[in-house]
Order: sequence, then structure tokens, then C-alpha cells
Amino acid sequence: MRKTVKVEISEPLVLLASEIIYGQRKGWCNGSSVPMALSLIRRRLYSENDKENILPVIVWLCGGAFTSVDRNVWMAELAWFAKRGYAIASIDYSVNYRSHYPELVEDVKLAIRYLKAHHAEYSLDTSRIALMGESAGGYLSAFCALTGENKEFDTGGYEDQSSSVQLAIPWYPVIRPSKGESGGGNIILPHDWLKFANLVDFVKPGAPPFLILHGSADTVVPCSHGEELYESLTKCGCDAELIIVEGAEHADAAFVQESIKREILSFINSRLGR
Repeated sequence: MRKTVKVEISEPLVLLASEIIYGQRKGWCNGSSVPMALSLIRRRLYSENDKENILPVIVWLCGGAFTSVDRNVWMAELAWFAKRGYAIASIDYSVNYRSHYPELVEDVKLAIRYLKAHHAEYSLDTSRIALMGESAGGYLSAFCALTGENKEFDTGGYEDQSSSVQLAIPWYPVIRPSKGESGGGNIILPHDWLKFANLVDFVKPGAPPFLILHGSADTVVPCSHGEELYESLTKCGCDAELIIVEGAEHADAAFVQESIKREILSFINSRLGR
């Protein structure tokens, strides 16, 4: 059977670049270097049929209990946002046994500064960055958003660039990875958990807008964590929203349903002026 079909182009062609090195960490006995990489999904810019676009950015931070991370594992779901006008940058951060707080925070901020320094190369609008992450990545996305202008954590390169972002979307974030404060959950702790800061200690007026997502049935990071962060932000007069997903567990499939993605997209669009 032969067919001729007319196709209306309603969404762009997006591609994945999976090995972009944004920095280095010291490796074995400080005698070697370990590359830190990010993956980037964005619209193709190759043929004359590809529309030139400078895209706002969603920086994604994968979870992993502060002990492991796979920057590519969520990319299949995040491509949904790339099809709707965003570049997606998912990054490595330090989680091996030699890593110590605040190195993972420094890594995230370095990646943000790298993207800003190379915005022209990747056709990115880095004046519009949404920082989004899940679980441990939710903690880091909130932490880095709340400390955007804090130079204490800016190290490793590109210090002429700012680490600030325009909004944060933490999914089921732990707000303090410390024993005895999990609210009945089953939080897996990093080896240096005593050093990790409490997120609410960094909440102050003028923080970027926050959209917090949490499952009501989360047995790993109880919903009380998301609620406490939301309450701290609103008490300071910050722009904050909380979506409690009824019956959802930690890292539940509920968080990647189109209805939730559209809630996220609407929030990002409204705060980034799209």
C-alpha cells in the first residue's frame, strides 16, 4: 500500500547531547581529575528548516538519596518540556564516598554558571532558568535557588557569572537530611548528614518563586517536609505554591502524568513571561 500524507508541524524536533563536560572534581588521592558532565535536550539547529530559537532553560537535578545520581534517567519524561519550548539541562553532582557537603551544591552552581558562560554556543536564554529536581535533587534545587547570590558556594570556575535562577520546582524535597527529623519517613542519609543545612534557614523575602510538589502518602520523605518549606516561604511573603498529590508515594508515576506536567508548565510560563 502506498500513501501520501500531509503533515502539519506542531512540535519541534529535539535532540540529546549527553556528554557536555562542565567542570572537574579531584579524584583518586587528589592525583586525578573526574569530569563532571551534563546532558542537554534542545531543539535541533542544523538544517534551514529548523527554526532558530534562543530557549529558556530547565535545569534538572536527579534524586538518589545523596549517594547516587544518573543524569539521564529522567530525560525521557523531561523531553515533554523540550517539545514545549524549553532546553533541558540535567547535571551530574558529587555523590561518591569522597564527596562532602557542600561540594554537591558547588557542582550545581558551577553547572548553572557554565550554562550562562556558554549560552550563545547552545542558544540558551540563561536570564530565564527554572531549577527543578526530585527528592535529593529537590533539596538541591531549593537550596541553590535560595542561595543564588551567595558567593560562598561559587567555586570551580566561571565566577564572573551569577548562580542565581528565576524559579524553583522541588519535587518531594527533603528539607533537612538529618536523623530524628524525618517525620516518620525512611530517609536514606548521606555519610556527612550532620553538615547538611536546613533549607528553611535560607528562606528570606525576595526568594525566587517556588512550586513545591509532594505526595500525601510519601513514606520516604513525608509530606510535612514540603509543607514546612511552603509555610516558611509564604510567611516571608514569597511567591510559593504547593501541590499535594493525593495518595502519591515517593517518586510515584503520578508526578509524570500530563496533568501534573501541565501544572508545572503553566507555573514556569507564567513566572518566566512566556
